[in-house]
Amino acid sequence: MQTPAYPHLHVHSHFTLLGGTASVPALVQQAAADGLPALALTDTAALYGAVAFSRACQAAAIQPISGMVLPVAAPAGLLPLESATPGLLLLLATGPAGYPTLCRLTSLLQGSPQRDRLLAQGLPWAQLAGQTHGLLALDGGRRGWLARYLHARQPAAAAQYAAHFRATFGDNGYLSLELHRPQDAAVAEAIVALGQRHELPAVAVQPIYCLTRPETATLRLLAAIDQNCPLSAVPPAALPNDNDPAVDVHWLSPAEMAGRFAAHPDALAQIAAVVARCQPALPDGRPIWPALPLPAGEPPATALAAQAAQGLTTRYGPDAPAGARARLHHELTTITRHGFDPLFLVVADIVRFARQQDIPVNTRGSVANSLVAYCLGITSVDPLAHDLLFERFLNPARANPPDIDLDFCSRRRDQVLAYVRRTYGADRVALVATVSTLRPKSAVRETAKAYGLDEAAIKSLTARLPRDWHPDPRRRERRSVDDLLAEIGDPRQRA
Repeated sequence: MQTPAYPHLHVHSHFTLLGGTASVPALVQQAAADGLPALALTDTAALYGAVAFSRACQAAAIQPISGMVLPVAAPAGLLPLESATPGLLLLLATGPAGYPTLCRLTSLLQGSPQRDRLLAQGLPWAQLAGQTHGLLALDGGRRGWLARYLHARQPAAAAQYAAHFRATFGDNGYLSLELHRPQDAAVAEAIVALGQRHELPAVAVQPIYCLTRPETATLRLLAAIDQNCPLSAVPPAALPNDNDPAVDVHWLSPAEMAGRFAAHPDALAQIAAVVARCQPALPDGRPIWPALPLPAGEPPATALAAQAAQGLTTRYGPDAPAGARARLHHELTTITRHGFDPLFLVVADIVRFARQQDIPVNTRGSVANSLVAYCLGITSVDPLAHDLLFERFLNPARANPPDIDLDFCSRRRDQVLAYVRRTYGADRVALVATVSTLRPKSAVRETAKAYGLDEAAIKSLTARLPRDWHPDPRRRERRSVDDLLAEIGDPRQRA
């Protein structure tokens, strides 16, 4: 008899920065190999990997579940524990309505001036209580408040927390069941009993921070880098298993899940019930343009053509060359065919505002190849005079939206953002993050520091690394970093 597939609901990728080891493609590949119909991604207080995860799952015919692990403070009125670390809460989006809620929650934490304090102490429960729309909530298992109260032998506090949890999430609340050590069995029974009393189903959960057991050592290394301390001094709370080797945090196969939770078949069955309530949460990627301040009934294509024609006269005079008119018609036809008229109108409006307010603004990239952009005043480079090819900017054969990069004076860009929010709505404006990764030299340096090597040894080691190593395999030296490290050997053994 084939073992049923049990999709994992608590999964961290390396987008749990310095707290997870697995890449998104590796997680999805493992899920496909195990025949899982669905998979969740629940990085800590972050949604950095959500888009890549959704696309990878769709390519593998796996249902993506968007989620997040959120550190939360204990509800008001509950007795504090000796450990000051926050409890964990596992949040899963039931569909498109839940993803904005996840975004608001991570923004409450990551965008706060008190970010470091909130990460260390947890988001106040009062702030969480108003942000539950479109979400399922699973108490955070071994590191959640419920299990921690039970392990601390505070059953009254555990019961009070379960009641508070039920009041906050109602029928969208579940209790995570984790089993690692012999002492977890009694706690699991208590969780099941509390769940029955408060109508909170228990769900079998394995927290995943790495794919294989040996990678637990890498988690310690990442924690040492994060804490800027030697491996021997990593605080237990910085590790997902609290430095308890009996607590495994790697991927379990369906057979291993079935064996581990054999005493709790209902908790295993609840996995499918949770998955059934979750649908893909991210938009399908098609542009959703803001409402434009146009006369009633005027389509964006008409407005763009009129503004471009006026700009053509401004740039070239009333008797613009026939070649310029033909080029403008070609570009407008291509832009309209792809539905990008609103993009050009919005960008032109933003640039116009900045110049009216004497805010320095400039453009970068291939947008200079567009005559429409030149006529709208977005750019100041004449693409005809410089023989610039429009297809370098927007290829008629491709539907990808063009990139229009604007640089504003850093001291006054907030004025531009405020204008865009007023004009198009705050829900249409977002700041985009850049995720930096460690190149080999920095990675080797940080690793060497964690292992306690002195500065001289670190310099000697990094000096021998390829100078032009590149993350793109096509642009690397033939000799890999692994080859070089094999030649050097382990510097700890030569010290």
